[in-house]
Amino acid sequence: MNIQETKNIPEEVSKGFSLLAKDPFTQQNFDKLSKCVFMNLAGEENNTKILDQLNTEPLTNELFNLILLFTVQCIKLQLMEIEITTNLYDYGFDQTIVDGYIKKFTQFKQFINDPDNAIIAANFESKIGFNYLVDVDWQQEIVVSSKYANKVYQEIYKIQLHTKSTDTKDKDIVFKCTLPQLIEINNQLGMMVKNIESCSDLKHLK
Repeated sequence: MNIQETKNIPEEVSKGFSLLAKDPFTQQNFDKLSKCVFMNLAGEENNTKILDQLNTEPLTNELFNLILLFTVQCIKLQLMEIEITTNLYDYGFDQTIVDGYIKKFTQFKQFINDPDNAIIAANFESKIGFNYLVDVDWQQEIVVSSKYANKVYQEIYKIQLHTKSTDTKDKDIVFKCTLPQLIEINNQLGMMVKNIESCSDLKHLK
């Protein structure tokens, strides 16, 4: 699989598609579920008719969620049809599935880009919008005793993430962790940044 072409698709989606691409259930129902995905993204209300028809199959929700995540990511990244086609072929999908998906994807893009559908397009944007970080506060707390022990010394860190949503509403995310946990979070973030830099064109911004 070409990492450069799939670098911005979540790994769990890539792996999930690769595992399910040749599954008989996928081959039979991918077109139906992709249609359901686009119907739900375009509509103001959830349309679960197709999902309800397939709800007895164990792979229904998993495949639907993979198609949904893949579609949203492709649109957010403004991937071209040729890039999406290459990704789908790399995952192992056959031409019938790929052609059917690309046809729906192209129709959906035309639909939300139509000025007459501005409200629906705005609704779609709100569905895929993520809160963005604006500031971080932290506070150190020290526990010196507890009801079970007279002497306890433990450092606790209270982390508060200040975020804004796409409609500019404030939302704070607060959690507490120990020093080892905080170090692990920092290490994981550092690894994430290195991975992003290694497969992107943004190294010069560091």
